[in-house]
Amino acid sequence: MYSPNELTTSQPPGAAATALPGQAATVSQSKRLLFIDNLRILLICLVLVAHLNDTYGSVGSWMYRDPATTDMFTFTFLSVLNGILMAFGMGLFFLLAGYFTPGAYDRKGGASFVRDRIIRLGIPWLVYALLIDPLVLYIAHGLPGSFWSFYPLYLHGIGSIADGPIWFVELLLFFSLVYTAWRFLVRSRPQVASGTGPMPGYLVIFGFILGLGLLSFVVRLWWTAGFQPGPFNVPLGYLTQYVIFYILGIVASRRNWFFKLTPKMGRNWSLIALLATLILFGGVVVPSVLQQTGAGGTQQAGLAIAGGLNWVALCYALWESFVVVGVSIGLLVLFRERWNHQGGLAKELAADVYTVYLIHPLVLVGFAYAFSVVALYPLLKWGIAVVVTIPLCFLISSGIRRIPLANRVL
Repeated sequence: MYSPNELTTSQPPGAAATALPGQAATVSQSKRLLFIDNLRILLICLVLVAHLNDTYGSVGSWMYRDPATTDMFTFTFLSVLNGILMAFGMGLFFLLAGYFTPGAYDRKGGASFVRDRIIRLGIPWLVYALLIDPLVLYIAHGLPGSFWSFYPLYLHGIGSIADGPIWFVELLLFFSLVYTAWRFLVRSRPQVASGTGPMPGYLVIFGFILGLGLLSFVVRLWWTAGFQPGPFNVPLGYLTQYVIFYILGIVASRRNWFFKLTPKMGRNWSLIALLATLILFGGVVVPSVLQQTGAGGTQQAGLAIAGGLNWVALCYALWESFVVVGVSIGLLVLFRERWNHQGGLAKELAADVYTVYLIHPLVLVGFAYAFSVVALYPLLKWGIAVVVTIPLCFLISSGIRRIPLANRVL
C-alpha cells in the first residue's frame, strides 16, 4: 500500500511503458498499472483476514479477541494461516510503495512530493489517532461508560495514540521524508536511466534471501517478531524486511524489474516458496509451536520462533525470506499476465483500498464485539466474520470517499 494517489491510479514509473511488447500499449493508453491495482485489492483483503485470525484464536495480538475459548484445531489452522500472511503481506505492500516513490517524486518535485505525503499520510494519521483509534479501543474495552468519559482517558495515554495498524502509514511517511532527503543530497548526480540494469539471476536472489533471513534473525535477538512492538507500535521484528523491500521497490522501479520478471521465474519462485513452506515451516516451525502449546498453552506458543538464539527462530526467519520473495515474484507475474484489466467493480474496489486500511479496525472490532454474544464454533465464527466484514469495509469506504473533500486525502 502507498499514499492514495498511487493506490488509486497506480501511475507507472517512466520505464513501465517500455517493458513488455504485449503490455506496453495497455500501460501507455490507460496510464495505470491495473495489475498492481488488482494485487492491492487482494493484499488488503488478506490484511483483514489476518486480523480476523487474531480475533478468533491464532497466536498473535490484535485490538480485540473473541472471548470464546479456542480449540486446538482452530488455533492451529488460524496460526498457520496468519504466519504465512505475515511472512509476505506487508513486505509486498512496502515493495509496491517503494516502486511508485521515484515516479511520484519525479512528477511533483521535492516540495510538492512532501506536501502531498503530509496531506495524504499525515492527515489520515491524525484522524485515525484522534477519532478512529479511540472508538476502536472504547468498543474493545467493552463500552466502559460513555464515550466522552472514556475519551479524555484515551488522550491522557500517550502510547495509545499509535495503537493499531496505523503504524504502516506512519512508517510510509517517514520513509517518504527520508527518500526526499536522499534525493536532495544526490541532486547533483545524474539520475539512472529508466529501464537500465539486468534482472538479477537466481543465485543473486538466493543470496538476497539468505542475507535477509540472517539479518532478520540477528535483529530478532533483541526485538522479537510479532510480540514486541516498538515506538509508534511499529513491529520491530519485521522492520528489516520492510525497510529492505521499500528500497528494493525503488530499485525495481528504476530498473523496470516488475516487467522483466518472466512467467518462468514466477512459476519457479512460487514453487521454491512452497517447498520452503513444506520443509522449514511445516517440518520445523509448526511442530515447535504445537509442542510449546502443549507445554504452556496458547499464550506461550510461538515465543521461541519469534526470536532469540535458537535454531527454530533461524529457520523461521529464513522461511519468511523465502516466502516474501517467492510469493512477491509469483503474484506480480500472475497478476501482470492474468489480471491486468479491470471492470467497474474492480476499479471501485481498487480506489477504496487505502480507506479500507484506515477504517477496518473499527469495522472488524465493532462486528466482533457485537457477534461475541453468539455461541458458535470459533472457526465458524471466523468464517462468518470474513464473509461479512470484508464487503462491509469496502462499502463503508466507498461511501466515505464520496464525502466532500475526502477524495483530496483518500
